[in-house]
Amino acid sequence: MLAQEYFEQIRDTVNEIARTEEMLAALKAREGVKGISYEPHYGGGCAGDAMDAINRRIDLQERLAMRVDDATKVLDEATALLYGDDNHGGLAKLKGNRYADVLCMAYLQAMPWKEVADVMSCSPKWCHELAGAAFRYIDKEGFAKVRTA
Repeated sequence: MLAQEYFEQIRDTVNEIARTEEMLAALKAREGVKGISYEPHYGGGCAGDAMDAINRRIDLQERLAMRVDDATKVLDEATALLYGDDNHGGLAKLKGNRYADVLCMAYLQAMPWKEVADVMSCSPKWCHELAGAAFRYIDKEGFAKVRTA
């Protein structure tokens, strides 16, 4: 797998985690406290319905938590590739912090390129150039060598 493909998959994973967290928050909000009706109930809509919704959300939350844990491991591996296991190595040590930082912001944090450029104090085009050079370097040297630098 090429470095760019690897980091694009990570960005997709980061975006999926964000969507998952938004979905869980929306489900939780739907369960919110509701007023008590003093009108007689005939048929459905009993308290069991609310508990069923809560139980479904909890089940979903547990399944999604496992996916988030897996995604976190992938992010940790990518961070080690960029900065080394001890935060003093990796791509940052071999090529420079700017190269590692641009990949970290654009892919591991899924920031839009305009925001990355603002943080890096350069143009979006230059950020793309830095990312391209970083990808080429990782592909040339290999993932293992860059990570253990």
